[in-house]
Amino acid sequence: MDTITHGIIGALTGKALFAGRDMPAGVRGNEESRAISSATARAAIVACTLGSMFPDVDIFAGPLAHNPLAIMEWHRNITHSVLLLPVWALLLAAVSLPLAGWVKWKAPPFLTLFAIYATGIATHIFLDLITSFGTIVWSPLRYSRPAWDWVFIVDLTVTGLALAPQLIAWCYREPRWFWPRAAGIWAVLTAGAFGAFWLAASQGYGFPVPVAVGASAIFAAAIFLPAAQGTGFRWTRANWCRAGLALICGYISLASAAHHRALIDASRFADAQHLRVKSLAALPLPPTLTHWEALVSTPGGVWRATFHEPAGAVETTQFFANSAAGNLVDEARELHDVQVFLWFARFPVWRVHQRGNETVIGISDVRFFRANVPEEFADPAAPKRSGAGIRPRRAGFTFEVVFNPEGHVVSSGFREDP
Repeated sequence: MDTITHGIIGALTGKALFAGRDMPAGVRGNEESRAISSATARAAIVACTLGSMFPDVDIFAGPLAHNPLAIMEWHRNITHSVLLLPVWALLLAAVSLPLAGWVKWKAPPFLTLFAIYATGIATHIFLDLITSFGTIVWSPLRYSRPAWDWVFIVDLTVTGLALAPQLIAWCYREPRWFWPRAAGIWAVLTAGAFGAFWLAASQGYGFPVPVAVGASAIFAAAIFLPAAQGTGFRWTRANWCRAGLALICGYISLASAAHHRALIDASRFADAQHLRVKSLAALPLPPTLTHWEALVSTPGGVWRATFHEPAGAVETTQFFANSAAGNLVDEARELHDVQVFLWFARFPVWRVHQRGNETVIGISDVRFFRANVPEEFADPAAPKRSGAGIRPRRAGFTFEVVFNPEGHVVSSGFREDP
């Protein structure tokens, strides 16, 4: 999951569980008061936010070491380890106490601060684990990449569910400012919903406009309805944020159930095609709960089918055929960078083509194909249908090895699209 969403969820968790006693604003006749927070709330919320973002510090290792494969080899590795979680939490807590004194913030006790950081890091690891990218949670004991495939790598529904309760709580902290704040927050959240629609469509993951309209209506109800009879002003910030955590847990539970159903339908697709299955997965597409893709690896290549739940009817199918093996393919397999790519890729496809007098061997992970892919990666003989509103996109995560006519490696690395 993206780092920004991790941070938002960390702030939500800090406000819900660790911010201490929180007094609501309340409304007493014509007298209005402001909500009051605990003295340690600020330090606790910041700590939980930083803890939930901390594991992604590994994204800086690649540029510093000039390693182009760091996104596969190092990202979601040692800093995302369950085994090392207590170590990171202890280090962060030890550093935070003197920093809190320096900025004159009242900090929670050391053991409480350790628990806050541990909780933030744990939410990060769990939220990465339920995506399809893979997370090396047992590093350095074991370097497997578990991926539960419950939610999309960037799930804007989770982001919205984590952000909205915090913004709504802010609206209700000062009753005299409620209406201008509420109107502004509703406009911002609505703009975010339609911005997500535009972003998803531009990346080849389009979803229907009514989804954005429905999200705007839900935001309006959540913001304005609790103002009736002053109910919202009697809720503490912790109450709002705990409700948000409960919604996120419910959403993830529904995603898990939807994935179970999608995996059954993916198996049915493979059976209907009489495929010799080497590996099979059901991966989420936006919106996560309804839109899925089946990926089936076979000896000849990888099949990809998209479908919606709960109906499970196949919408589109594509077959990505492997090129015939040869000496150059065997030589490419021996390269360290190719071995790293294959260790990461769950559904690799090999393609060989000529570029002038050079031979180019490309390996792509079909997990990261968006909608249709360039013709050089698709099997021309396979039937294809494009879903409505989906634009063809370039293939992602394609690694190329270039050989000269003498069979020597000229270059290797990720393909850069023109």
